[in-house]
Amino acid sequence: MKFLARMYRAFALLVQLPILLGVYLDRETGREYGLGFFRKLGLFLRMQRNTRRVPSASHVLEHLSMATTLLRMPNSVPGCVVECGTYKGGSATNLSLICRITGRQLHVFDSFEGLPEPSERDRSHVLIDQRTIHTYEKGSWAGSLDEVRGNITRNGAINVVTFHRGYFDQSLPGFHEPCVLVFADVDLVDSLEPCVKHLWPLLQTGGHFYTHEAPHLEISAFFFDAPWWRANLGEPAPGLIGAGTGLGLFAGPGSFHSDIGYAVKDARRLELVVDHQRGLER
Repeated sequence: MKFLARMYRAFALLVQLPILLGVYLDRETGREYGLGFFRKLGLFLRMQRNTRRVPSASHVLEHLSMATTLLRMPNSVPGCVVECGTYKGGSATNLSLICRITGRQLHVFDSFEGLPEPSERDRSHVLIDQRTIHTYEKGSWAGSLDEVRGNITRNGAINVVTFHRGYFDQSLPGFHEPCVLVFADVDLVDSLEPCVKHLWPLLQTGGHFYTHEAPHLEISAFFFDAPWWRANLGEPAPGLIGAGTGLGLFAGPGSFHSDIGYAVKDARRLELVVDHQRGLER
């Protein structure tokens, strides 16, 4: 049965791949940065190779989703890329390649000692779509700074990367750079809160805040917690695209799923700007 399940997943991915790569390989993706079809294809193959060389908690197609967002972000919009929670540096390695192409800096925040001690609400998370529960312990998902730096040096673009060591409530308050994309793979709501509190105000209009725990009931609910967003950021909760199942990157029993989802900064304002631009073009 396990063999058949693996064959099914491999076949489903093979069928899906042209669709999943469609937006990434679209002519407009990366056009401002001089990326044509073959360079993008080569970049994807390199990213895929990196996920075999560097241990990663996320999948190359999840990295590709973020890469596509960055390559479609206008060059005129200033801002860096931020990763919170890097483990062994797998996703940071691939994001560094995209940052080098787009002329942006990548800021990596991590304790480099694994997770902090989970509070009672974070000791276990419910994944409804997968009908399972994840549990957490202090020190899990640890990668040393030397290990992460070495992985990015060998496989990515270390010259565009800056590391910030410490738990997020200690390292993020002093960070003030505008951002175009944030990737938070932090597992715990208690860790996500300072990331959102300090980084959401720095996101540009249309910027994406990605989370790698979209199927987690506790994490998804946070992006719909209107009282928290009003009290801490003075704005409505943005919601989460992919809440409960993640973006539909992989086929599974009864649904398409992944672990990644995202919120868009000032989505309503962005829609007005796009409508205005379309009106000027007519």
